[in-house]
Formats: sequence, C-alpha cells, structure tokens
Amino acid sequence: MLPKPDQINQIIVLLNIYHGKKKPSEIAREMDITLQGVIYHMKNLRRDGLIDEENRITKKGFDFLYRQLSDMREFITSNILDLDSLMVWEAIAAEDITAGSTVHLRMKGGYLYAFLSGGGATGRAVNDSQAGGLVGITNLSGLIDVNFGKLSIIVIPDSIDGGISERLKKAAADLSPALFAAMGEAGYVALKNIGIEPDIEYSALQAAFEASVRGQNVVLVTSRRRLHYSMAEIPQLENRYNPVKANITDLS
Repeated sequence: MLPKPDQINQIIVLLNIYHGKKKPSEIAREMDITLQGVIYHMKNLRRDGLIDEENRITKKGFDFLYRQLSDMREFITSNILDLDSLMVWEAIAAEDITAGSTVHLRMKGGYLYAFLSGGGATGRAVNDSQAGGLVGITNLSGLIDVNFGKLSIIVIPDSIDGGISERLKKAAADLSPALFAAMGEAGYVALKNIGIEPDIEYSALQAAFEASVRGQNVVLVTSRRRLHYSMAEIPQLENRYNPVKANITDLS
C-alpha cells in the first residue's frame, strides 16, 4: 500500500536525513521544495520520534522508513509486472508459430527464443511466424531463465611485445570459449597478434556487458591507459547490468 500523498514528502525528508543531510536548507535544495516545507516535515518527524533533537534518524525512524519503502517497492514491482504482461516483447521463433499460440520463452545463444513446448516463462504469440522469424509475445507470465555470462577484462601494457603476446594467448585460451572484445587500438592489435579476430570492436565495454547479461562469456582486451579512462564507467555498467561484474586481470 502506498503512503498517503501528504506523507510522501515526509518520507523523502527522512530518507535525506538517513543519507546524512541534516540542514533544512540542504534538504530543501535536494527536494526542490521550500525551506518552510522542510522545517514543517522535520518538526513532525521530531514530534513522532522519528528523528532526534540533532536531526539524526532514530531506531523508530529507521524502522518506519524501511517499512514505508518496502511497501512502495512492492506496489511498484507488482504494477511493473502487470504492465510488462501487456507489453509486446520480441522473440525469435524456434519453430513455426501461429498467432494466438501459447509459447515458452528461453534464452539461446544470447537471444530470446519462443518454443511451442518445454519449460520457462510463457506468453501468447501475436503474429504468425516461420522458424527463424520474429514473433511478438504478449501476456508474459513467469520468469525467463537466464544463465549470465562471465565478463573478463584483460589489461595489457601500453606497449606490446612478444612476452605480453604469449601471456595474452595463454589467458585467452584459459577463458575460452568466449566472445572477444577489443577496446582501443592496443586491444585490437594485441588480439590480432595472437590470431584472434575481435567479435566486438566498437562501444566495446558496454557491448561486453550487454553480451554477458544475455548469457555470453566475454573477454575484453585493453591497454592500461585506455582502461584508466573507463574506470568510472564500470561501476555504472555493473549497476545497470546487474548481476554481471567485471573481473579484471592485469598482465602488465
């Protein structure tokens, strides 16, 4: 159940306090509401024992915040699932499928396939499709089973020599089978030097995460210099493509 409309701002004020903001002016800027509004909510929070006189969240306040956010999460999640069931998803027909058929959805080779039998999530086909064609799926029910791939990032020195090629060749063999991604010129040349044609060359880091979340093992090769400029991007991609994590090995 969602909190009442007049409680929403109170919850957001309390959440800001939980994250360390204690000054009403700071919270007002964060929430884009008036200073008087924040002071009003903080007065009520203090009256109800949810924060103390020094504007710190109390045990009662923490329990209240956790309960309210949990209720909101359940409300949002259930409604997103309802909306998802009405959306039209795209899948590849694993066999000839007619509109209106119940299909079973499974991942194969990094792509979503629709089958007429078997386990997995189910849905209804919205169009006729021959095997290998595109079929729209609606009324999705259940969870699609995905075996997430492993993302390995191999860091090589900024200058390539014979020694690094041998170490890279061994590392690539240990991590195969996998898709190979080259990030930058050094990564491209290093892979070519050991006889590997990169499967992914452009927007390699994001593409590697995308492939991994679709169930593909990926080995991305890049130089230390090039990785330095992408380090801030990796946590963002890990959050976006959760639960895929980048496993970094430095060969330099």
